[in-house]
Amino acid sequence: MSALAIFLKNQGNYVSGSDITQSQTTDLLKQYDIEIDFDFRKDHIEKADYVVCSSAIKEDDINFKCAKELQKSIVCRGELLGEFSKRFKKVVAVAGSHGKTTTTAMIYEVLKSAKRNPTLHLGGFRCDDNKNFYLGENEYFVTEACEYHDNFLYLKPYIAVITNVEKEHMDYFKTFENQLLSFDKFRKSAKYIVEKTENMKAKNIRHKKNGSLSFDLFDEERKLMRLNLKLCEDINAQNCIFAYKACKLLGLSDGEIKQGLENFNGVKTRFEKVNCKYFDNVLCDYSHHPTEIEKAIYSARKIFKNKKLVLVFQPHTFSRTKDLLDEFVKVLKNVDFPILYKTYSAREKEEAGLSAKALSDILKIENAQTCYVEDFCELENILKSFDKDAVIMFVGAGDLPAILHKNKFLS
Repeated sequence: MSALAIFLKNQGNYVSGSDITQSQTTDLLKQYDIEIDFDFRKDHIEKADYVVCSSAIKEDDINFKCAKELQKSIVCRGELLGEFSKRFKKVVAVAGSHGKTTTTAMIYEVLKSAKRNPTLHLGGFRCDDNKNFYLGENEYFVTEACEYHDNFLYLKPYIAVITNVEKEHMDYFKTFENQLLSFDKFRKSAKYIVEKTENMKAKNIRHKKNGSLSFDLFDEERKLMRLNLKLCEDINAQNCIFAYKACKLLGLSDGEIKQGLENFNGVKTRFEKVNCKYFDNVLCDYSHHPTEIEKAIYSARKIFKNKKLVLVFQPHTFSRTKDLLDEFVKVLKNVDFPILYKTYSAREKEEAGLSAKALSDILKIENAQTCYVEDFCELENILKSFDKDAVIMFVGAGDLPAILHKNKFLS
């Protein structure tokens, strides 16, 4: 939503918005003179030609109801993105349950480094400049494609990248079979498909002393290149493979791809090491699905050997916690000290699923060290009880990182 708002503003439109709370995203929009309200403003809706809603907005939302009463033209975010994408010759749309933000940003970085002047639409913020949108020329559009409410089906990509498909967004899809059907439609909408295959692999993976990653990229038995990334998680080797395949379809050379991938500095809150005056090793990671959390834990243990791991998890939506309960318990029970922070409800009410408190109560049977907290002060007091050399990892797609920065726990 924020990236599209910036694009519309850059095109000379008057743009305003509404959100439930201040965040890094709303602060970014203010830099573009886009006014964001946190209370209902009927006058902003009255003078709007179009009202754009994210899929998180329900029909009982006061802004949505007002727009309908005023008979405004209402479009969903995915529909607007689809219309925007039509002005580009080659759309690269990256979808999947995990890794799509990093893979999208990688492809953009390769094209940018190769002087192709691409346009970017990202579901996160680049570490380089804390931005999620770039308006380039009309040849290449690299976009993160979200499957929620079938938003990615508004796109007609030149290249569709599918990183993986796992059970997700059951509040919309209802069954995994329905989710798979939507991904099949996405495949059929593209000219070229990039997915995981056995022919291309990363071999001889090494972690350097600074935590960064290096590996050999092979196509069958042919070594293509040695990559030295500025990233650390092993999963980024597979993300590089997706980026490599997409960029080869766009006609880039191996040298251009290597340069772009090695220039890439990552995306915010993707296994991002952050500063904290209380601890030496603190990480923020966007993981909110059990598979993602498991991989983040694996990476942390591999990099920070023989150190206590304290994991603070803020569940994202009540329905996801309920739908994936067994998987969450399986992953979290083996953490040294799992701390559950109150659920980021996003678009839902608690009756839609299971709360962080309920997850904590269930998990406590498996891991006595588990605890639940509801506010920053309580969390800060618990964390200060750990030694300075413990590894503290905050995971989840909610507002906890913003709360930690606001209270100067992180800098």
